[in-house]
Amino acid sequence: MTQFFDAGHARPETTVRPKFIARRPLLAIAPLTLAVVFANQVLAQEALQANAIVVSAPEITAPVTTRVNLDETPVLQSATDGATVLAQIPGFAAIGNGGTNGDPTFRGMFGSRLAILTSGAQMAGACPNRMDNPSAYINPYSYDEVEIVKGPQTVLWGPGASAATVRFERAREDFSDKHYRLDASALVGSNGRFDRYLNGAVGNEQGYWRLEANASEADDYQDGNGDLVPSEWDKWNTSTAIGWTPDQDTLLELEVSRADGESKYAGRTMDGTKFLRETAALRFEKQNLSDNWSKLEAQLNYGYADHVMDNFTLRQPPMMPMAMELDRRTRSGRVASTWDWSDYSIIVGLDAKEEEHRRGLNMAMTMLDYSSEQVGAFSELTWFINDTQQLVSGIRFDRVSATDEMMNTATAGQERSDNLVSGFVRLESDLTSLPATTYIGLGYAQRFPDYWEIKPSNGSLSGAVNAFAGVQPEKTTQIDAGINYQHQDLSWWLSGYAGVVNDYILFDYSNATQVGNVDGYIAGAEAGARYQLSGNWSANGSLAYAWGDNRDSDEALPQIAPLEAKFGLTYEQQAWTLNSVLRMVAKQDRVAIDQGNVVGYDFAESASFATLDLNGKYRMNDVVTLRAGVDNLFNRAYSEHLNKAGSSAFDYPADTAFNEPGRTVWASVNASF
Repeated sequence: MTQFFDAGHARPETTVRPKFIARRPLLAIAPLTLAVVFANQVLAQEALQANAIVVSAPEITAPVTTRVNLDETPVLQSATDGATVLAQIPGFAAIGNGGTNGDPTFRGMFGSRLAILTSGAQMAGACPNRMDNPSAYINPYSYDEVEIVKGPQTVLWGPGASAATVRFERAREDFSDKHYRLDASALVGSNGRFDRYLNGAVGNEQGYWRLEANASEADDYQDGNGDLVPSEWDKWNTSTAIGWTPDQDTLLELEVSRADGESKYAGRTMDGTKFLRETAALRFEKQNLSDNWSKLEAQLNYGYADHVMDNFTLRQPPMMPMAMELDRRTRSGRVASTWDWSDYSIIVGLDAKEEEHRRGLNMAMTMLDYSSEQVGAFSELTWFINDTQQLVSGIRFDRVSATDEMMNTATAGQERSDNLVSGFVRLESDLTSLPATTYIGLGYAQRFPDYWEIKPSNGSLSGAVNAFAGVQPEKTTQIDAGINYQHQDLSWWLSGYAGVVNDYILFDYSNATQVGNVDGYIAGAEAGARYQLSGNWSANGSLAYAWGDNRDSDEALPQIAPLEAKFGLTYEQQAWTLNSVLRMVAKQDRVAIDQGNVVGYDFAESASFATLDLNGKYRMNDVVTLRAGVDNLFNRAYSEHLNKAGSSAFDYPADTAFNEPGRTVWASVNASF
């Protein structure tokens, strides 16, 4: 169990908010209002067909790859972090804490089974209970698209990603037509929601400079019953980058960023009052080096997370105020080379990462409590068998080690290490009888337990002295298969999986927190479809189901979201786009009481529910776009299955889930020059 230290009533030092991010909604919206007027005066109204991508049926751009355009997906315009974005995509869910910073899951898998990267790098948080999980540091405004590879079907982006690999990416700057660009937006909504965003760049064919700033805040929200749910947040992010592009084939970019925030959590006994993040990245890319050497890419990354949690800053101070400050420093690097021939394409590369975690930064003595190192080599080979088939395979080898740097544990000073192997093989085929592409792949991933799973303060289910000594690497063997169909007005896709997980890492909270390994089965599927009903109307829908079984106890694996369906209807006419999304979630009666992961555990079965969201977009001209929406239109009172029990500090009864937001109205204006 995490130990907290008495910090008195002193508020932890906070990072000063950049002054150019205005806090007053009118001051932030005023320049955008002027932009609307200016744009209407200088630009003729054009009849533009809106790009209505409804995330209930996302775009499938390759047999196992899903891409979502974050700029053109209306339902994502009110997203607060990476988890909010992912939870809209079939198969994903998020373990809720309050208003923001949920922890994403995919197909019931959690944590480091799900590799989440931003601009090619991973960055974990500092909180021992994952208040600041990797997706909490992702601002959706900052990226253009998210790319998802389901299952252990790639080895290019680090070890252990047995569930999926998720990459948030920016588009490359292009100044071939003009030497500047400027994007600005503001969003206001229910419960005091106020977002503002500014992203500008100047450059030419030789290079560029980019500057970005954004901020988001909201008060406690009301659920469908009108009850106030502790959930307020306030966070900001800034970044700048300079790039050198001496020719079309070369890119060298240096980027630095800084962010901070605070968040109140209905589902925790403490709140996050500091989420300081500092990053630096140096990226190099060179294409068309020779006839066959098509690409060389390399990057170095540095990340620092400084986190404070306490029980007195954002809530009524208790009799015993407590606070804890921790940090994590991450250094990583990657180099990869792509070679192409007429029948083959191969990517080979190396990556490495080292981490240091400290606690007690708010005390007289700061202690290093954990360190780890990882070095890996990887390769993916594509064999173009003929015009309709290709065979893709990959393999990676990793050496991973971790050290218990504590001084007062049973494993103090001990190091543990493992050699890991992961790989896959996948056949992709274009059908001759149907306008469809199919794939079937077999993947295997070994995953070293992460910092949260081998904390020496946790007990061991295997009888070892603690979790650090007892938890073994996880091994997943999984079959992934699917089909993507597209013909005229109809497109649909189906993806399914079945797997065996040996040494699945499980948390047990029935007594003291214990962590161990069990064997399990997993299976499930996602499906989506879109049909163009007429020139203006289209319909879409999706379905997602995940199942897991503990082979040792013949019970369900915990923390798996229930069956979920979405149905959308879209109307497009010239500059107008209107969307409706009906979300229906079944009850979940497959639970493992008091079992779960470091963030959540199953404490009860959950009820079914349905919500209806409406949103729309009006593109006034080439510059200005207006968006608005109503989430949970009928003000339903409901809670997600993946939901932390409400904290007793907010008078929630034991093992009672807090409700999600009731009817929420939002509107935004975006200007792009």
